[in-house]
Amino acid sequence: EAGAEPESPHVAAPPKEPRNGPPRPGPPAIQRSCVQIPEETFARLVADIRTNVLLGPAAADALEAAAGLRQPGTPQGKASASLRGEVAVLRDQGSEEAPAPPKPKKKVGGFSDQVDEIPDIEVKPAKSEEEEKGGETGDGDETQGNEPPELSLTPKQNKLRTDLEMWVMDELPNLFGVDDSDDLAEALQEDGQAEQITHLIAERDPETMRARLDAWLAEATDAEAKEAFCNELVEKVAAIQALGPKKKKKKHKEETI
Repeated sequence: EAGAEPESPHVAAPPKEPRNGPPRPGPPAIQRSCVQIPEETFARLVADIRTNVLLGPAAADALEAAAGLRQPGTPQGKASASLRGEVAVLRDQGSEEAPAPPKPKKKVGGFSDQVDEIPDIEVKPAKSEEEEKGGETGDGDETQGNEPPELSLTPKQNKLRTDLEMWVMDELPNLFGVDDSDDLAEALQEDGQAEQITHLIAERDPETMRARLDAWLAEATDAEAKEAFCNELVEKVAAIQALGPKKKKKKHKEETI
């Protein structure tokens, strides 16, 4: 027709027949690298990350090591794991308080920067032989109020000591005209009786023994009954002492020139 516009030479005409031959090449493919992680390792890492066992750099290091991108490092210690766990809990709770840092371990050996102070040891002067003897026998102390010495008695001696305590418990109230030891003064009751018997067994000097008994029984009014009681008590104590081990005398060897 005379009024129609001519077709543009740049517009391709549709094909009249279907195209034969290989397909046309598409856009160039982009090569992308990928990593592979074993399924068991991946599941373990995911579980550790979810339970805050692995956090932050430690989790990233574990993923890279599992993918083979880096050498596996040493596992984190208990202190580091505990600290990271506390930080994660505080973050979840929204707390701004930071966990307390672990206490530094003391350095062992002679390479410590700070040396622990060593407390001063109180050195007591050694007692002389006279003081030791006085402590064992009661010499130099008052007859009342000092601590009873420790005795090392044989089974036979302990049997006689028990019999002596029972005898004193029965006879002492009669000396003071009362029915029971509980009616006596505190120093004359059963505990005081046991202490005096211990002192008497440890004492070897008869005069010191009688002085102790006179002071202990000062309130007794019947002088004859008191004398008889003291004599029998000293005899019973002497019988206990006689059963003890005898000390061997050291033989002095004459030096020959």
